[in-house]
Amino acid sequence: MEDGSPRRTARQPARAGRDGGLSVATVPGPGPASAITAVRGPIPPGDVGVVLAAESLLRAPALARGNAGIPASDAEFRRAPVTIDVLGRLLMGAENFEDRTIGEPEAAAALLRFRSAAVPAAPAGTEPRSPDGDAIRLLVSLDERDSTGTGDALARVSAASGVEIVRGTAGRFTDGRADGGRTAPDDPESVGLRIIEELGAPVHPAGVVGAIPVRDAHADGGADCIGRADGTACGGRRAADRRSALIRAAADAARRSGAALVLDLSGPGAPGAPVSTNPEPDATPALDRALHRALAAVDSAGLPRHRVLLTGVATAVAGRIGIDGARFDALLDQGTALCFDDLGRIPNVRTVVSDHDIALAILHAAEQGAQERILLSCGIRNRHRLTAFGGNGLEFTVEQFLPYLGMLGADPALQHAVGAANAARILARTAPEETR
Repeated sequence: MEDGSPRRTARQPARAGRDGGLSVATVPGPGPASAITAVRGPIPPGDVGVVLAAESLLRAPALARGNAGIPASDAEFRRAPVTIDVLGRLLMGAENFEDRTIGEPEAAAALLRFRSAAVPAAPAGTEPRSPDGDAIRLLVSLDERDSTGTGDALARVSAASGVEIVRGTAGRFTDGRADGGRTAPDDPESVGLRIIEELGAPVHPAGVVGAIPVRDAHADGGADCIGRADGTACGGRRAADRRSALIRAAADAARRSGAALVLDLSGPGAPGAPVSTNPEPDATPALDRALHRALAAVDSAGLPRHRVLLTGVATAVAGRIGIDGARFDALLDQGTALCFDDLGRIPNVRTVVSDHDIALAILHAAEQGAQERILLSCGIRNRHRLTAFGGNGLEFTVEQFLPYLGMLGADPALQHAVGAANAARILARTAPEETR
């Protein structure tokens, strides 16, 4: 792979080195306001042709010690290699450490497939103006618990594939794990300062804040709150307050830096997990409470809601079968951007929200005048969802979903909006004073 050094383009001129030769200028941090901050340099939003807005590109789970009280057969399966023989169990959600590990070689190969996928024709007058004449492919790699996507690593993968990458930051730091996993401190002030530092880094800076989970197992009614109907008393109240303080700190850092904030709705479990066919009875009220608290924290930090992106939307609006229209409308009414970030998952008997349901929801949002607030992504966090391991891959949105949306009646302008333009606009950094 290349070393991930910043590209020399019209935005990054060469300069004379000490020996009189030419050397590539180091990218000066996040770049100008109104540009998208990618790990290899700033990008004009108008140059972007397609975006995956909520991925987690490089991952490595923390390995559990011992069997942790699970059956021996399950413990053995967790450590089995990912082969065709185990794909069935993986598709049904079985835990496997190798399946949850995506390294640089796998990520680069997946990005090359994504880059080579044909994009539906853009509406007249919106053709990207990239230096090489091609539409820029952009992917957002969010900062999550099992993420190992440091700036250096993401820059190497970006250079190897030609796909531009926007790095998310949730204020995590490398905690010494051999796999590069990152941990977020509990102190909101430390989180905020860390986020600001990473957004302004001189080399391979972060370009977006998140993903910050809106839910906390204890805040939604943990073990020390059993028997309390409101789910926010005793320890749950304290956990809810801590979560709100953390979100407020992240929102304040986003406002100060002119960056967008990503909040994850998918819950205390792994982001992007399949929607359960048997949700807990209190799951919907708990999510509503958590979202209300989260957006109140965002408002108190002074970050406008149009600078907030909610992920895990399919989980949040799932009904018994398909999407609950009333819940989706209520989520639209919150004024944030919404990302359907689980596209291309191979359906099975546990599937509740299908890609067809999501396509219909997008058409409904367009009818309501909310087409500028819908974003798309595949949300791949497992090897078995990559094309090389039998899945639909990162290219699914471009090759399958957007054309299917067109078959259902979406015009090129709507396809371009949800597939590229909306994300590019939200990712573009603003001057801090513009976000007040």
